[in-house]
Amino acid sequence: MDDTRDVIVVGAGPVGATAALLLADYGLKCTVVEARREPQSHPAAHVLSTRSMEIWREIGLERDIRRLSAPMHELRNVLYCTSLVGPELGRVPLADLPHAQIDAIESVSPTRSAHLPQNVLEPLLWQTLRDTARIDLRTGWQYSCHTDGADGVSVTVTDVTTGAYRKLAARYVIAADGSASTVRRALRVTMDGPVLQHLISVHFSADLERFRYRRRGPVIWTHTAKGLGAVIVHRPPQDLVFQIPYFPPFESLEDFPAAVCRRHILDAVGADVDIEIKSIQSWTMHAQVADRFRVGRIFLAGDAAHRFPPTGGLGLNTGVADVHNLAWKLAWVVFGRAREALLDTYEQERRPVGIAATADSVANFEGLFEVVAALGIPRQAVRLLPRSVAAIPEWLPRRPVRALIRGLTTLAYQRLRLANSPSRVGNRIRRRAAAVIAGQGPHYRSWGRDLGVRYQCGAVIADGLPSPSNDPQFYSPRVRAGGRLPHCWVESCDGRVSTLDLVSRDELTLLTSAGGYTAWSAAAEGLSMSVALLGDGELGVFHTGIAGADPDVLVVRPDGHIVAALHSDRDGVASLRRALAVVGAPSSAKALVHE
Repeated sequence: MDDTRDVIVVGAGPVGATAALLLADYGLKCTVVEARREPQSHPAAHVLSTRSMEIWREIGLERDIRRLSAPMHELRNVLYCTSLVGPELGRVPLADLPHAQIDAIESVSPTRSAHLPQNVLEPLLWQTLRDTARIDLRTGWQYSCHTDGADGVSVTVTDVTTGAYRKLAARYVIAADGSASTVRRALRVTMDGPVLQHLISVHFSADLERFRYRRRGPVIWTHTAKGLGAVIVHRPPQDLVFQIPYFPPFESLEDFPAAVCRRHILDAVGADVDIEIKSIQSWTMHAQVADRFRVGRIFLAGDAAHRFPPTGGLGLNTGVADVHNLAWKLAWVVFGRAREALLDTYEQERRPVGIAATADSVANFEGLFEVVAALGIPRQAVRLLPRSVAAIPEWLPRRPVRALIRGLTTLAYQRLRLANSPSRVGNRIRRRAAAVIAGQGPHYRSWGRDLGVRYQCGAVIADGLPSPSNDPQFYSPRVRAGGRLPHCWVESCDGRVSTLDLVSRDELTLLTSAGGYTAWSAAAEGLSMSVALLGDGELGVFHTGIAGADPDVLVVRPDGHIVAALHSDRDGVASLRRALAVVGAPSSAKALVHE
């Protein structure tokens, strides 16, 4: 196969694979370079947001993902307990919400969020990459270096087995090679922010159904006198994960062999069960954002651009939205539909989102301490322990320091014993914890945060309206320039479709009401825009929540974000030309032919 491509994608995790599939759907040729020879086998990210599902719906993957995902009854609550057999401390409803709230959640999108572990999602994505003619997936090859030129990028890749190397050429590169990105390091892009925690992740199988009969949910937090933990219920009974905090450099992965991990899991369960340990990994929880998302012809996306705690499920989903933002811009520039300057808006739009998501994830992580504090371990003690360990000189003997750490944690965890007591003191502690847990909803319910992303600068025209006060948990559509186009079902010649399905991929789309249709059709005459008419039953799409401020036309980009919200009584052809200008598109010139 010809080694000159439109785009080279480094990394075939969910973000890199999605980038390549989006680009191919736009007609671009891609090479995907991945150091691994097989998809990930250890479950990792598992929360697939509504917006991510909308993006995968665009490229025909939603049904396959939905088919593999956990059924709704497995997603009822996030649970807190002493142990799986011990008293429940509280729960945060997810799918176990009042019918009115469920109806409202399901009305804001043509799809809904899903629960699918990365070790099941990745094989689906890899197979789709292999089945797509415009994509060349090269596994077992890793990025080594690159040369960025005026007309393209030359990338040297190395076979991880033989050490042989090849040079690949492309117009652009997307670095989606994870939190330890070699491309980012080669670019000397720094990551700002702290390390929050280190964890051991244990992939195991066990029949826990008798303990989960009344405790259905994707996450179960445990709090015993021997430690804190989290059971992630991916695909029971085969794919379960248990997370254990640890403290490097005085503790390491080698300190957690299968026998030790099994004891931790049995303690969290509170009963004797057969456990098969499948794999054990360590990982680090960061709160960091790259200082740049673009260097020349290379773009950082996903964990290569931002690393934050998994609390809230924002990591993978923010990365998928990154490449959704970038894909149409690359396609328009490559095909000559827009000027190169359009690519500068990727960092302008997505870096603030990464910073905001990091802050939200850190707040969610801090919220976990509130529960522990309610159970008797002071919040300050929980915060200080990892910082204190990090301050210990590494030249000190490892064994006595490790013994000290374990002594301190054991002493602290003894306070959790009372939460398991049937006494009045135990009841009082559990009531106190339940009250705190009841306020943890924003950590897990994030439809407002997910669908309410709004770009304040970049390829948008400010509408001068105040930002809507969107609840981070529950999304209420309030149209704004820079925001996502609200979903509404529309009857068309193809049957019932979403307003999101009306958006053109090749030009800007004008969504107009019947009252403004004649004026806006005339204004768009000769411009590189398509016009779609919405009926009287679909006018909620234009709702701003401010009296007298509803527009009668929305100018929408291929990624479904609104460039401009306009009014026919004061805007016209000049406003449409300005909308074309901010996306770097000519008013009427034909796109260059792409060879």
